[in-house]
Amino acid sequence: MAGGKLSPRQKMINMMYLVLTALLAMNVSKEILNSFATLNNGLVKTNTNFTVKNEAIYNAFSTAEITDPVKVRPWNNKAKAVRKRAQEMFDYIEKIKNELIEHVEEKDMTTVKGKNGSDSTVKIASNIFYMEGKDNNVVPTHYFMGEEDKATSGNIAGQFKEKIANFKKDLITYIPEKEKRNIHLGLEIDDVWSPGEGMMITWESNNFYHNPAVAVIALLTKMQNDVKNAETDIISALYNRIDINSFKFDTLSARVNANSNYVLIGDEYRAEVFVAGFSTTSNPQIWLGDFDSITGKPIGAIDSTSIKVTNGVGIYSVSPSAEGTSDWGGIIRMKNPADPKAPPRVFPFKSQFKSARPAIVVSAEKMNVLYIGLDNPVSVSVPGIAAEDLQPSCSGGSMSGSRGKYMVKVAQSMAGKECTINVSAKTKTGTKSMGQGVKFRVKPVPNPVPTIYGKRGTDVIKQGELQFVKSVVPMMDNFEFELKIPVASFDVSMNVNGLEVTESTTGGSLSEKQSALIKKAKKGNKIYIEKVKVIKPGGLNTEIGSVNLKVM
Repeated sequence: MAGGKLSPRQKMINMMYLVLTALLAMNVSKEILNSFATLNNGLVKTNTNFTVKNEAIYNAFSTAEITDPVKVRPWNNKAKAVRKRAQEMFDYIEKIKNELIEHVEEKDMTTVKGKNGSDSTVKIASNIFYMEGKDNNVVPTHYFMGEEDKATSGNIAGQFKEKIANFKKDLITYIPEKEKRNIHLGLEIDDVWSPGEGMMITWESNNFYHNPAVAVIALLTKMQNDVKNAETDIISALYNRIDINSFKFDTLSARVNANSNYVLIGDEYRAEVFVAGFSTTSNPQIWLGDFDSITGKPIGAIDSTSIKVTNGVGIYSVSPSAEGTSDWGGIIRMKNPADPKAPPRVFPFKSQFKSARPAIVVSAEKMNVLYIGLDNPVSVSVPGIAAEDLQPSCSGGSMSGSRGKYMVKVAQSMAGKECTINVSAKTKTGTKSMGQGVKFRVKPVPNPVPTIYGKRGTDVIKQGELQFVKSVVPMMDNFEFELKIPVASFDVSMNVNGLEVTESTTGGSLSEKQSALIKKAKKGNKIYIEKVKVIKPGGLNTEIGSVNLKVM
């Protein structure tokens, strides 16, 4: 991957490719091959986004050169050279992809029909779902490694590796020496260690030897992604070399930068007040109060001492004592450095913040009760407090989880009682309670209904269906959780030749004796599945009822 700092999307793409590659090593299925196609098509879109992002930087270079051509032109020329070199590398990989697809498919790439069998044609390289030879691993091997399947400087794999090395070498030359250590261009071409084979594997073999065509194409698209990412890193570093102090601002405006506009009682509201683009060599004056937005003249009393200014930035700090919205504002008075004798320029500003008492928001995600023995999902939040700063606890149970999402577990001894969830939070002034805790009722998990071969209660069963009766299955009707309750034991009873015969077993499956007893049933006989006991969450052994079947 290019660059030391990757976006979450880029990290996700790289991780997906590693996972899919690992899955391929175990078993190549249609779903895995299609996953590579999905990954490839997503990377194609990402490359388009990279192009748009890079174009914005090149446009910024052009604008900056108009403003200060002497200083900007050398860096802009380097950026243009990087653009050309990156496009050459991108196009080379695109050429390889297209050739590989043609070799695998053995036909022109533009003859594939579109969706729903329409007559329109689709270019396979833009959507490799249309590939018929996704799992072909022979053609890619021969295409890159040659007929002898060896990595040499004379085949495409060797030439490709050399081009990547030269590309990285060329790009890094555009960066000043002292900044090179901060640039990592990705596109690694080192050999890798194979634990399974106990030896080093060449870069060529690792990427192209007997890998399915769809995986190789996705890899090539990912390399194009790395090329675009490397281009971004280089031109961004070049743009940062432009001295921003050389530019003239045609607009100056007041800014208020607050640590938060939502403040808990007892905490501090803090804001920075400054003029954007103002030099730190001359401090402005910041006055609080109401001022005319046009003339800058005060309306009523003013406060000229509350905000202290250092290096061009004023700090406004206040601790609210009551709930509600607080409006505040004032003016920034700044002397004109070009004409010290001229009247100061005035920049009005307004802002506000909200103060509130701590309020806990705790909600069970499945229901308004907590069930014994289960992991009950609970969401916890406090307005104005980051999720990672919350510290919830549970009286009468235990909690696990983080960042607002938790699991609560309560013991059997809490049946019929209430469980309280309390929340504290880390603040700048220490850990504080967020108010009164939230209570939940504690209930045992309701009893499931015993079923056998889909039958429950009193029901009928055909004699031919008896051979399929294998086990007792407890069913949780209208319960919010997906829960499987294990069967501890049950009895099977039936009248045989005038005698009541009962066979017992442990577990949920019929024993051999129970199966043999059921097979003796004739039309008109009644079979009783009784004393069905299950082990409910929390370890409670409970009898849940019976199933009575009449043989038809």
